[in-house]
Amino acid sequence: MDILFDKNSTKSVVELNLETVKDLALDEIVECIARGNSEKKIIRGIFTKIPTDLEDIRYRQAILKDFMENEVLVDELAEVLEQIKALKEYADMKHAAMNQDQSLYVLLEKLRELSVYVNVAENMVNCLKKHKPASVGLKRVLEQMEKIVLDEHFTQVKEDIQIMLEELSNVRGAMVAVNFTPDLNIEQVTAIEFVPHRLRSKYKLAEFAASMHNVINTGAATNSPGGPMVNTRVIDPLLATMTPHIEKHLKKHFTKIRQIMLKYVKMDEVPVTEMYEGLTFYLAMAKFGQRLRREGYEICMPELTERTGDFEIKDLYNVRLFFAKEKNIVKNDFRFTPKENLYILTGPNRGGKTIIEQALGIISVMAAIGSFVTASGCVGCPFTNVLTHFPIDENLTINYGRLGEEAVRIRDMVTKADNRTLILFNETYSTTSAADGLYLSMDLLRVLKELGTAVIFNTHIHELALVIDEMNEWEGESDVISIVMEIKDNVNTFRLKRSKPELKSYAKNIALKYEITYEQMIQNRKR
Repeated sequence: MDILFDKNSTKSVVELNLETVKDLALDEIVECIARGNSEKKIIRGIFTKIPTDLEDIRYRQAILKDFMENEVLVDELAEVLEQIKALKEYADMKHAAMNQDQSLYVLLEKLRELSVYVNVAENMVNCLKKHKPASVGLKRVLEQMEKIVLDEHFTQVKEDIQIMLEELSNVRGAMVAVNFTPDLNIEQVTAIEFVPHRLRSKYKLAEFAASMHNVINTGAATNSPGGPMVNTRVIDPLLATMTPHIEKHLKKHFTKIRQIMLKYVKMDEVPVTEMYEGLTFYLAMAKFGQRLRREGYEICMPELTERTGDFEIKDLYNVRLFFAKEKNIVKNDFRFTPKENLYILTGPNRGGKTIIEQALGIISVMAAIGSFVTASGCVGCPFTNVLTHFPIDENLTINYGRLGEEAVRIRDMVTKADNRTLILFNETYSTTSAADGLYLSMDLLRVLKELGTAVIFNTHIHELALVIDEMNEWEGESDVISIVMEIKDNVNTFRLKRSKPELKSYAKNIALKYEITYEQMIQNRKR
């Protein structure tokens, strides 16, 4: 039961490329959501694979909503998840086939595996029946698990396992008769009697045995008279002597255990273990969402619609600001429509352009994987792919040079783009001349306008905003729109607004901040 996709889903996904994962800091986000390497790997895998079918996204939303509205359900299923993890580890082990390896160890491992399977099935049914989930996904899980639990074979295996575990756990201690040599080496174990209770003695033999063990291990052992001392690993002679007696005792159960195991060797645990990744994702995201709400950060579940290209967000913010413990977060509204989906973003340095652009990318990914988003409202059809072009490490451009590297990445991005794609550009073509940058940017935007691709083009090439009328004559449904990060009284407000670039105010803002206006530089020299 893969609970990440709807019942009749084709499970079609688009995998985000490594540049997008890096530019949106998705690994950092997963690191803060998940616990342990195994959980991080699972959640990262889900974050980077976007379903192409809207029904799969709805399916996930409904399940996550069940969990986010019921903290007790989350806690109880977290315990079941640990049992499923143990069952999955059993299933992943490379056990020898029962008809090839008939060792007692293999049989005991299978017995433990079946015991965990029984507990998982019963606990899952009891938990879901108690909390009555509303989602189709969890209702199906309950239905499937009830079929398993109510099956006559399940009842029989439960009884058989209980009998065998009681018999095997009946041994609680052993009375041992030991003969020693004059120098207290063990000469012979003469008798072993297994008893169903723990034994006590007035003599502290455990401490004595431990001290003797240390003496043996740290004593000098030579390979030949006068030779160098070497550390040798000494096998406990008492345990070595007792082992055949222990095996003999257990062997009497061997035939019976094997008969029971052969009855249930075909029991299918896959429907249970298949839920592991999905449950890991839902429980981790539910806990994260509950944590955001407790600390006063707004989140919402997107309201999904069918119209491609429509995606509206109210009061969006970058979730990385939560991890940075920011409290006074400036929120913004944003909307993509088929008629308005190509934006040229300009503004001052450190004015919040990259933060808000990254926030749009993160929210788009979270909406597309069936999660809540960091906003007060979200309505629309999520993008099926998010591509990014942020500045790259100069060390990685050695083969092509910076402009060549940009050209190669952009060529590949355009081949993947369509009207369900969001592309985020950050200072693209900023290393070339203004004239060349303008020429290259216009060609790029023209192709994407014709494709109907949603675009945020964050740039310092302000001349682009001066040729918007020309760009709007190109083919393609969407207009090209200029947006800026607002400045009031030479102070960054971190708010978006529709406007042409204010070239002088940007330069003046930067100059005042770093004290490089004519007046400031003269005054600094006088000081």
